[in-house]
Amino acid sequence: MDDSDFRPIIHIIGLPGSGKTTLSKKMARKLKLPIYGVGEYRSKFPMTVYGEADAWLELFRDLSKQKWRNCILETTGLNRRESFLRVALPPYGIIKIKLEAKRKILYERIGNKRKGDQGGEWLYSEAYRDKYEFVRKLFKAFKTVPADIRIDTSAKRPPEVYKIVLKKLELITPELFNPKHTK
Repeated sequence: MDDSDFRPIIHIIGLPGSGKTTLSKKMARKLKLPIYGVGEYRSKFPMTVYGEADAWLELFRDLSKQKWRNCILETTGLNRRESFLRVALPPYGIIKIKLEAKRKILYERIGNKRKGDQGGEWLYSEAYRDKYEFVRKLFKAFKTVPADIRIDTSAKRPPEVYKIVLKKLELITPELFNPKHTK
């Protein structure tokens, strides 16, 4: 892959229930990009400070192998290590898409997930027993997280969110939609 094949990292952030995973999967198929989910990396390591550090090191190694481009990164956007991406990459190297929703809607969506996807050790933190508590405690903090594209998903179905994101991305970075990369 050379610089003519450059496409930025698409960083999709949102609280549990906002639609990150759904959007990431659909975009990955459309743009033929791999997805790196922070939650998946965290689940590979022990619930310790060292386990968290190891998870981030493995993610950064994988992003480095990807040459810090041409992929989708899915996270909550609330981990301080994510700020490393903004510092490490040039401004055109990452596009942050923030999916927001009303707190009540997030709770409903979390409740509609399969039991195994509702929480447990998903955050590997004693501070948050489950996704409900995470949303309750961090809802206001998430509102302050900056992004290039912001979408309120409260009253939108996933296909509508997907179409909106594609339109906005095409305005910001048309190279994502170069015919040689899409079907």
